[in-house]
Amino acid sequence: MYKNCSGFTLVEAIASLSLLLFITAILLPIMTQIMVERENAVLKSQAQQLLNSELSEDAVQQEKTVIVAGMTYSVFWTKEENEMEKVCVQWRDYAGRTVKRCGYAKK
Repeated sequence: MYKNCSGFTLVEAIASLSLLLFITAILLPIMTQIMVERENAVLKSQAQQLLNSELSEDAVQQEKTVIVAGMTYSVFWTKEENEMEKVCVQWRDYAGRTVKRCGYAKK
């Protein structure tokens, strides 16, 4: 009989596949979280651009809702001490958290 085989056995193939599935099961949630946080960074950048545009223009300071690329941002102004005004942009990110960015202007 021929006893010198150079192929994989069934046990080796099953062990390799189970190791691959184990690694995939560990990495999939981590990769999903990384993708969500990357999308949240884009939302934060859009909110910062909106905040900068609100601070730079001499428009009437009022509460308003702005939709940018399908995301709804709330913009509101409040009066602070020393003739300072605070503008905040608030939105809900893809993780379901409410996030707020604020800036100050002297009017």
